[in-house]
Amino acid sequence: MLSPSAIHTPHATARHTHRRCWMLLLGSACILAGCVAAASAGHRSPTGRPWNVYQAAATLPRDLQRVAILPLYTARTQLEPETRTQIEQALQAELLRSSFAEVVPLSPQTLRRLTGRTAWAADEPLPPDFLAKIRTETAADAVLFAELTAFRPYRPVALGWRMRLVDTRSATTWWAADELFDTTDPWLVRAARRWEAQSRPRGCRPPDGWLTLHGPHQLARLTAAGLLATLPARCISH
Repeated sequence: MLSPSAIHTPHATARHTHRRCWMLLLGSACILAGCVAAASAGHRSPTGRPWNVYQAAATLPRDLQRVAILPLYTARTQLEPETRTQIEQALQAELLRSSFAEVVPLSPQTLRRLTGRTAWAADEPLPPDFLAKIRTETAADAVLFAELTAFRPYRPVALGWRMRLVDTRSATTWWAADELFDTTDPWLVRAARRWEAQSRPRGCRPPDGWLTLHGPHQLARLTAAGLLATLPARCISH
């Protein structure tokens, strides 16, 4: 069995690293020395608390080009099927928009054929040939586990993500994140306003962020974008 300890757990080291501030996470990246990276703002979020993010290295390996995305794990939350679909689509949209790798979604049916189950969490024991089967099926260099750890649809709305990027060749965890986003936090409200402003035509009244903070799809996109921007920098071969 490939235990969670074999895939380096982020909780022991999660307080160590976070290279980018929230504002820059939702904005554009800069290109320096062939690597897409955001400027460092220390190891704390705008609220002053440490980010619960782990990076094994400052940059991803150059040969990590293709990533298989497992179906969203939601067994620890209670979700309506429509809401689950909205949140999973939001995550996939932000993964594609991040352009950190070629993304290959793995369907629940395919995952069941390969492993006997339609979804897996990264913190549970995995079959010993799990990563090898994923690599054979998809030719992926890494697999992304994604779990919705919390979802509270009523005020105060909250959404939690746990993600882990694991190399299918070495079982190395290159990146992991575990965060709960509470819409009562003023910094998240400000981020939601900026998020909405990006798609508002000029001349419209300033957005208040309400639609983003109270819609599952938009809140999932906003928070997923923030977490995915904490991935190690992407080195690009010229």
